[in-house]
Amino acid sequence: MKIILIILASVLVISLWGFLISIRPPKIHSMITPSDIGLTYEETTFNTEDGLTLSGWFIPSKKAENGAKTIVLLHGYPADKGDILPSLAFLNDRYNLFLFDFRYFGQSEGSYSTAGAKETDDLVEAIKYLESRGITEIGVFGFSMGGAVALMAASQTPEIKAVISEAGYARLDLMARELYRLPFLDYPLAWLTELWAKLFIGININKVAPIDAVKNIQVPILIIHSKDDEVIPFKNALLLQEALRGNSRAEFWFQENLTHGVFEETYKKRINDFFRNNL
Repeated sequence: MKIILIILASVLVISLWGFLISIRPPKIHSMITPSDIGLTYEETTFNTEDGLTLSGWFIPSKKAENGAKTIVLLHGYPADKGDILPSLAFLNDRYNLFLFDFRYFGQSEGSYSTAGAKETDDLVEAIKYLESRGITEIGVFGFSMGGAVALMAASQTPEIKAVISEAGYARLDLMARELYRLPFLDYPLAWLTELWAKLFIGININKVAPIDAVKNIQVPILIIHSKDDEVIPFKNALLLQEALRGNSRAEFWFQENLTHGVFEETYKKRINDFFRNNL
């Protein structure tokens, strides 16, 4: 009996630790700014409905004729807006770029992350901010958590005209299991993590599901994922592909032998072509 109690107590402690570290992970702070790579930019802020101030960069297009077209670039977890700028700065040749730090990360306010749940609201408010500047033709590129957020926000934000989701998850509850990866214990640990999320931050992670959101949208979507992604398993891409069967404008680019955040030499062309054709 004593051994059973010790095991149960250990499971509770491990799950609570997993939950706490998932909502307050060590932050990756990139020191880069747009000026470091030769881009003119404006530092901006906007507010969320729950009272947080989020920090952003607005980088005007190098082509005046495309001044109304803007692509929002969404970083992954637990990084910040500067993390994805170098690999996607080439888009500034044709479009305005808008990057911001999700709540808790980078220079934005917030005491914890919700790994996509409330971050979807962050993107919705970012779109409203761009609208206040007269911008209505908006594309979104999201990496990892940002990719999941892009898909969920597109279902409720008609201003988003095209979406690229790279290495995004399909369901947040699946990622709760990936947090532990312990044989036999991953399911009870994930269930307890779901319980802590409901109790402490009021989030039902079973409802944070891009696969449900994409069933209701018909905008052009490009899903990029590597079959060898070690952070967000490829099965997430397959679930999204199935959910997008009814969207004739959905495209899929599945790659081989690439880890999370690594891309091949045709990467820029594929992304440029997608936005050029759909935005």
